[in-house]
Amino acid sequence: MSGQITQTKIIEAVLFASDEPVEVEKLCSIAGGLAEPEVLDCIDRLNREFEEQGHPYRVVEVAGGFQFETIPQYGSFVEKLFNSRSRPRLTRASLETLAIAAYKQPITKAEIDALRGVDSDTPIRTLLNRDLIEVKGRSDTVGKPQLFGTTTEFLRYFGMKEIKDLPGADELASMFDGTEVQPASPDQLRIDLSVTKSRSHEEKI
Repeated sequence: MSGQITQTKIIEAVLFASDEPVEVEKLCSIAGGLAEPEVLDCIDRLNREFEEQGHPYRVVEVAGGFQFETIPQYGSFVEKLFNSRSRPRLTRASLETLAIAAYKQPITKAEIDALRGVDSDTPIRTLLNRDLIEVKGRSDTVGKPQLFGTTTEFLRYFGMKEIKDLPGADELASMFDGTEVQPASPDQLRIDLSVTKSRSHEEKI
């Protein structure tokens, strides 16, 4: 026997069916014009029900929206399902480039090259193809080079609500390639997080 259709169940169904985070504005619209606080109340209600009933998942806020996520205790089991489907790991060059783009964004290719000490054309193309970085605009410097920054997919992949939730650079790399965080070596790339925000990057593509 099917249960009564409620706004909370509508939100649950939509989130269950989506393979990417759903913005709260979209949930408001789909659920019959609910206000944002009402949608958030529905999500809180769902999570309380899931916890009380012992379900191994919750609705979490990530990458500007909401989606289902397995609770940590069951992560290792779910991981086995995807072992055979896992996409190729990023190379060390791509990881370095991704970390620089994440912490220094918006940033030009020339700036990335200068920080790495080598040409970064190939890793940048790899990250663009993987939808982990994107062109954010153009610099106001000579030649107006493209500026790169991270994407919503980057946030979703790492389970972050917004870019300020970034972990340490080594932890970021270990989250992506599955390695353990190692102590820094003397020649390891270091990222200065005190980069100034004084440059103007307001001109958009």
